[in-house]
Amino acid sequence: MPRKDRPKEALDASTEAMLAEHERLSALYLNNADMGEKRTTTYLTLVSAGGAVILGAAQFRMEPQSLLWLSLGLLAGMIVLGLLTYQRLIERRVRATEYLRAINRIHCFFVWHDPALRPYFYWPPCDNVPSFRGKGAGLAGLRDVIAALNSLFVGILVVIIELQLWPALHNAIAIVSGLAIGALSWHLHQVYEDRSLDRAERSALKHVLFPDNGAPADPSASVRATLDAPERSE
Repeated sequence: MPRKDRPKEALDASTEAMLAEHERLSALYLNNADMGEKRTTTYLTLVSAGGAVILGAAQFRMEPQSLLWLSLGLLAGMIVLGLLTYQRLIERRVRATEYLRAINRIHCFFVWHDPALRPYFYWPPCDNVPSFRGKGAGLAGLRDVIAALNSLFVGILVVIIELQLWPALHNAIAIVSGLAIGALSWHLHQVYEDRSLDRAERSALKHVLFPDNGAPADPSASVRATLDAPERSE
């Protein structure tokens, strides 16, 4: 129930502010998740439409050379679209983790006031969890689907190009090389994802106020120590 629809209770201003921020972050997290699913749905729809166009052109007995160029253009377009979608899903993962960490920071406030609440939170009330590299809750599943399809299209594109450039090349050799390039493409997708999430993890370290080393005895003291750290280092 939204905060504005709840009965007005005798809550102090700090608690009210924390509840309002918790509600805002939850809405942002849900919107972020919804946008990621919409991007994936749009991508899959366009891929299906591209395949239907190729099949339709073949049914109408389109000239082989024209059909070839159409297939190459659609494959190249789907690969570019897949790369853009993959990048957006990685950004979605980063934003989702940032929202969850911000919510955990608010949980730290409530645990400090009432330690009995700690067991009821899914993650420890610390703002360096969950990890950006997390693979749960389906957050990685959509990226893997895009990476797999993109790698498949890359492999098919390589096979077509090889057979066009070297007509004497045996089909089996072209297929094997296409599979190898497709596997390499999958690996590069994973490497790029890992590096992007590692970079986000390192960047987020400077914003951590309540690390996962036990709830701080005094959150305000933890904040002061973090804010004073750059001054001491200078």
